[in-house]
Amino acid sequence: MDLAVLYHGPLEDFVARRTSLVRELRSTDPAAAALIAKLRKPAVGVWAIDQVAAGNPSLVAQLLAAGADARNAHQNVAAGFERREDLLAASGRLRDGVDSAARAAAEVLEDAGHALSDETDRRIRATLQAAATGGVAQRLALWKGTLDRDLDVAGFGAAEAPDDDPAELAHILAPMRRASSHADESANLDHAAANPDLIARRQAERDVAGLRAVAKRARSAADAKRGQADRLADEARAAAEEASAAEQAANAAEDAASQAEMALDR
Repeated sequence: MDLAVLYHGPLEDFVARRTSLVRELRSTDPAAAALIAKLRKPAVGVWAIDQVAAGNPSLVAQLLAAGADARNAHQNVAAGFERREDLLAASGRLRDGVDSAARAAAEVLEDAGHALSDETDRRIRATLQAAATGGVAQRLALWKGTLDRDLDVAGFGAAEAPDDDPAELAHILAPMRRASSHADESANLDHAAANPDLIARRQAERDVAGLRAVAKRARSAADAKRGQADRLADEARAAAEEASAAEQAANAAEDAASQAEMALDR
């Protein structure tokens, strides 16, 4: 069940979108309708993050790649496979990704007329980092733009290594990920030196595949928004027809009242 249509759109219309979605699903999927009816309206900072994911998937993909690299670097340093300098570099890239996404979220809030308090900015940054370095469900929610609540950063060592990302997301992030160890980097460099054209072509193919996947994600978001717009247009047309009927009834009632008044005068 794709909840993008629920979380993508003006925050003040969230309840209306939820009601519309529940109404659509009630006859075909009562269980899903009941589940959606219980979903709460997200905090303004979480809502802004979801809009960033919908409007700038490449920015969110870079953040997710940085988050995965930072977590892997922490685990590899703890296991003695990498140096502390590698962890510092990966952590710096994660901070940069959080900063970029947080600035984009602040722009969303400004454009929508929502104030950005220091606390909201802090919660946005904490949620971005927690989702980017968290488990599969949190990472997918960040990628799809369906986060529904603030998240707290638990720390890299607070949990075991998360499950791998789903194949589609992993494929998108692969060109953005760093080599996992110095040994792998050396092997890759040696192989590239021996086959530079082949390596360049494979990298280009991965880049193209990643861009196509991001474009596919953006197209899905656009289709969802178009579907939402069509539903709202249908509701608007129905409301306009009801308003016209009500106006006709009011006109008829006023005419009848006028005629009755004239008859009384006669």
